[in-house]
Amino acid sequence: MDPEELAHWQAADAAFDQWLDLPCDEREPWLAARTLPEPVRRRLDQLIAAHQRPRASLDPAGGNLAGCRLGDWTLEAELGRGGMAVVYRAWREQGMARQQAAVKILTLGALGAAGHERFRREAAILARLNHPNVTALIDSGVADDGTCWLAMPLVDGERIDRWCETNSPDARAIVRLSLQVCDAAAYAHRNLVIHRDLKPSNVLVDGNGHVHLLDFGIGQYVDDPGEPTKTMWRALTPGYAAPEQLRGAPPSTAIDVYGLGALLHRLLTGRTPQTATEGTDTTRPSLLVRNADDAYHRHYVPLKNDLDRVLLKALSEEPERRYPTAEALADDLRRWLDGRPVLAEKPTPGYRMRKFMARNKAGVAAAALLAVTLAAGIGATLWQAGLARQQAELAGQQAELARQETDKARMRAHRAEEVRDFLGSMFITVRADDGGSARVVDVIDAAAEGARGNYMQARKPEPLTAADILLLTGTVRYNLGDHDRSLADLEDALALLAPHREQAAGELSRAHWELSRHAKRRGKLDEMLAHAREAVELNELWDATPNERARARITLGEALLYSDRQEAEHVFRSLIAEIEASDLKDTVRHINALNGLSIALSGPEHDPRLRLPIQEERLRIARLIYHADGGGLAHTLSDVTHTFRDLGMLDRAETLAREAVEVADRTLQSPVMFQGMTRCNLGLVLLQQGRHADALEVLQRSNELLRESGDNQVSRERCSTGLAYAAAVHARHAQAIAALARSDELLATNDRRDHPDAVKVCGLKASVELRGRDAAAAGRTLAACAPADETDAPAAYLQARAESLAAAGEHAAASALLDTLRGRLPPADSQREWMRPWMLSLLLAHRMGDAAGAAALVGELGDFAGTAPLSHCLASLGETQCMALP
Repeated sequence: MDPEELAHWQAADAAFDQWLDLPCDEREPWLAARTLPEPVRRRLDQLIAAHQRPRASLDPAGGNLAGCRLGDWTLEAELGRGGMAVVYRAWREQGMARQQAAVKILTLGALGAAGHERFRREAAILARLNHPNVTALIDSGVADDGTCWLAMPLVDGERIDRWCETNSPDARAIVRLSLQVCDAAAYAHRNLVIHRDLKPSNVLVDGNGHVHLLDFGIGQYVDDPGEPTKTMWRALTPGYAAPEQLRGAPPSTAIDVYGLGALLHRLLTGRTPQTATEGTDTTRPSLLVRNADDAYHRHYVPLKNDLDRVLLKALSEEPERRYPTAEALADDLRRWLDGRPVLAEKPTPGYRMRKFMARNKAGVAAAALLAVTLAAGIGATLWQAGLARQQAELAGQQAELARQETDKARMRAHRAEEVRDFLGSMFITVRADDGGSARVVDVIDAAAEGARGNYMQARKPEPLTAADILLLTGTVRYNLGDHDRSLADLEDALALLAPHREQAAGELSRAHWELSRHAKRRGKLDEMLAHAREAVELNELWDATPNERARARITLGEALLYSDRQEAEHVFRSLIAEIEASDLKDTVRHINALNGLSIALSGPEHDPRLRLPIQEERLRIARLIYHADGGGLAHTLSDVTHTFRDLGMLDRAETLAREAVEVADRTLQSPVMFQGMTRCNLGLVLLQQGRHADALEVLQRSNELLRESGDNQVSRERCSTGLAYAAAVHARHAQAIAALARSDELLATNDRRDHPDAVKVCGLKASVELRGRDAAAAGRTLAACAPADETDAPAAYLQARAESLAAAGEHAAASALLDTLRGRLPPADSQREWMRPWMLSLLLAHRMGDAAGAAALVGELGDFAGTAPLSHCLASLGETQCMALP
């Protein structure tokens, strides 16, 4: 077949495909209105005539075959029809059960021997393939009149494109569906089979979201030497067939790679690639859906962020430029799902760095912080240049001031270009790998070394360029968990920037902000506050973006939480009011500010119910901006459990805590701090529910992960103290003492030895020592942490004092102390700490023979007397039961 004849058949086939899709009563008018070249029209007429010609086959021009038998199968209703075959629902008796199937019957008489061969080949292919996403062959045969048929499982599903239109999945869900198709195609390729007709009508999705790949009717073995042009052109589907397939080139697996790309393109844009391009160079898919009123606009951002590149590579005109295999395409899609760099783009420095930082998020605001590393550190300087130029044009009366501002912005832009050039050279110098983090670590190391050493000396740039690089490397290292070298980079950057306070106010502010993060992690709360105040003040010296200003004020508020909660509350309330009236509403900054306000309101002077709407709003925004993945969502889910615990909403707290653990484990590889903290908060919920064995297991793992992370924030103290309590419940006294030693270490590191938390830890330690029969050690422990005034001492300390007095036989003194404690800790449904003074009071009343006092206590308890383990104490009034930790 010469090229001209081939082109005529292609055009005729495309028209025939459109004709088949029309209702029968619309086909003739459509055909009459078409103006086609005579060779194309002649071939189209041949295809239509072959489709309509009566023949001695089992299916006479679309007759109803319901009730007919093929082998053991009885045909029922017609399920679908095309130019080559008709498919019927069918059944057969299989022992005592009736088996359902879809039976496919050859219909197109024009195919003749070629059609029979195609059916035979499809049967052979399906018999060869055994994959969960490939529709298997159940049975096959030839009718008495020579008509071929195949029986396959009856799939209760709908076409993948219609399923997506009905369910409106997001881009991630669509990619996951496509991965199932990729896996099926890759499996076929490994078995030397090419599908050659990947399109929506050949992919069904069932009610469980499971994909089924159908119709290997034009499939071919990789090693089949047959002429590809022997296949009728009706077998190829315009819009999904690869360019070389339309040209009649020998088949290869590259055809299916193109088909997989075309299918994903259709699902994400609503258009086939050929429809999209209209004969021009391939259009970036995101451009097709960028208008807000486009039905597929929800996929604009995911397409623009890497999926464009994946699709353009899969749909390359030249087969050699596509992914070499279906597995390679699937691997790149998985890289996109994981937030790693896709291989479809040339690894430019900014792209590699951006992707690396995006998948190493840290903290509630991490998603924004890492993007800001480049966008604010380098990109904002270029933005500043543009802003200053506008100011220069608009401020004619202040020409000199505008000139100075322009000069500053030009200097920033020059430094940004210096940094970009420098990082570009680092990516060239350092040996490349597959784009993983190890390579980026090498680049960061080389960048920091070059900023300090020979490279920068050879270039002899202004010192601020070196500071920019060190600020960037310090930020990235922090998020990698390389805290020591991060701190060194940032301190060196600060030293270079400090003499240029006005000229480099923005960079100085960022350096102080980053150093405040370090101070918080190391427990240096005074340093944290000083750096945060400096960051806020510096933002007044330059045109900081609203995002920069909010970030610095949030950190200032967080630092004030440890020293002046009233001022912290003021900072957060004023900031939230500004955020809700700006573009920062429903962003990471909004979540962080709400979190700070919730903590500021968590003291005993505030009703805990005030925090509930704040936390619900945090959850709403987190689910809106993080969707189902990421450290930000894991942190928020875990963090809000404190409020629900305080309010006694323990079932809700547990649900959120478990979801946080699942999200952290599924989406984060580092830092392990996230896995540790989410487990810590789950363990604390379990403790409050009285599920001590479960809590012990979870808290043990939590503390292991937190120690591994090297994170010494003061908030980690509650994790080790929780572990100590759970261990003590199980009489693991040595483990409890060791965990409390870690709590002491964290409090000391954070300069909180005189804080009530330290006295609480001391009290719990003494209680553990008493249960280990070491009253002398308990006495020394309590003496070492005795507050000057016990009036406001933590309940855990006063409880330990009462237990120590009781152990020494001073029952009256112990009872008097317990009277005070019971007043502070009345019975409560969702709490457990209150039971300890009541249980010890009952034990002492029994020992002193005070039956009336014991009866009065029981009367005060009311229905709470049935709460375990207090009920066990009442039942026996023995020391073991009444000294149990609830």
